[in-house]
Amino acid sequence: MSININQIAEIINAEIVNPKDIEIKNVSKIDKSVEYDVSFLHNQKYFSQIKTTNASAVIVPKDFTTDRDIILLRVDDPYVSFVKIMYEFYPVEPVANPGIDAMTSIDKSVIIGENQSINPFVFIGKQTKIGINAQIQSNVTIGSNVQIGDNVTIYSNVSIREGCIIGNNVILQNAAVIGSDGFGFAPGQGSYEKIPQVGNVILEDNVEIGANTVVDRSTMGSTLIKKGTKLDNLIQVGHNVEIGNNVVIAGQTGIAGSTTIGDNCMISGQVGFVGHLTVGKGVMIGAQAGITGNIKDGSVITGTPSRDLRKMRKIDAALGRLPDLIYKVRDLEKKLKDM
Repeated sequence: MSININQIAEIINAEIVNPKDIEIKNVSKIDKSVEYDVSFLHNQKYFSQIKTTNASAVIVPKDFTTDRDIILLRVDDPYVSFVKIMYEFYPVEPVANPGIDAMTSIDKSVIIGENQSINPFVFIGKQTKIGINAQIQSNVTIGSNVQIGDNVTIYSNVSIREGCIIGNNVILQNAAVIGSDGFGFAPGQGSYEKIPQVGNVILEDNVEIGANTVVDRSTMGSTLIKKGTKLDNLIQVGHNVEIGNNVVIAGQTGIAGSTTIGDNCMISGQVGFVGHLTVGKGVMIGAQAGITGNIKDGSVITGTPSRDLRKMRKIDAALGRLPDLIYKVRDLEKKLKDM
């Protein structure tokens, strides 16, 4: 497959610098490109790679310049534009075979919309509703009284427990579990009594849940993940958690019960949240942070226990000087003793 450079510029509304009439054959990383590839530069850290790339064209910011005679496609956001071109070269393929396979187990009470692709060994329980254009791979289990919206993609081995609500355009990656019991036990005399988990999980529109990620049902009410939020692989979301709109959370993060996370937060990998916290809007949290208290809107947090990023940098800098400070204190102590 090839796409003319002028057509690419039209797709992403780009200004062409150093134009040449060529056919682009593929997309690639800036440092792995070959002739007739198109690549992109978004982060200033990598701008110098324009000098060595073998790409024939590079998507760049509006104000980017170079002395090299290479085709530049100037746009407002190179990253987003490059994603558009990726879809041109690699259009989304169906993930499930069209139709409803004979080797499924679907209760007679289930209501299913048009244009379904449901593969073998899928189980769907009583009174469940599924919208149009669903793509469901093999070995998926969907419990009773589940509501699933339109254009949902569910990969193999996903489990959606009873009563959960899945919005439109949701993607559930392999082996995600939606609606498992929350970790609720009442301590007794030498034992723990299981607390019934009678709530559900609600995933709003355009949510994506990564592989082997678990979202627990609430004890009562709903565990809620709002519109546009993206969860990576291997994340634990506890019962009664509420995650706001357009939040991104990286892998191996654990969120204990009844924590609330505001809109537009960015959370790195292996972050741990104790329960019953409130995290404000627009918060950024560094990898392996331990969150033990509430966080204000717009904060940048790192460390265990977590601290403001600027304060943590001062602490780290001071730790690097600690050996010298110890020697100085010893010298002062010796001088004082001699006096």
